[in-house]
Amino acid sequence: MESLTLFWPSVAPASTHERWGLLLINGLLGIVIGIAAAIWPGITVLAFVFMVGAWALLSGSLMLGAALSLKISPGHWFLVFGALISMVYGVLLFASPLIGALVLTWWVGAHALVFGVTLIVLAFQLRKHRGERFPGTIAAPI
Repeated sequence: MESLTLFWPSVAPASTHERWGLLLINGLLGIVIGIAAAIWPGITVLAFVFMVGAWALLSGSLMLGAALSLKISPGHWFLVFGALISMVYGVLLFASPLIGALVLTWWVGAHALVFGVTLIVLAFQLRKHRGERFPGTIAAPI
């Protein structure tokens, strides 16, 4: 859907000689990738797992490099630990992508559950403060 929303804004400014080509390419590429993902969902899942694995390896390597080059003592070992965990996670995703896809699905579900509960708790907390005015804020209708 994002690709379709990028398509029209990229073509509309053409009459005023504005730069629009990159937006058009981005929109068309998004449509092609969306169609490919719908046609080949298995390959798409594997590509996603490999992409997350590559990101984990790269970010872990960069974190480890930062930990070894920074001259900080507080938190230094937390940075090393986080880097090593990230790199192990990346290796595991490459070693077993199907299990990695399942684990990523669980993490997305866990995130949705925790985020949903957090928002519900926040909503009830905010409900207690209905009608209150705080300096510098604008009142919302709901």
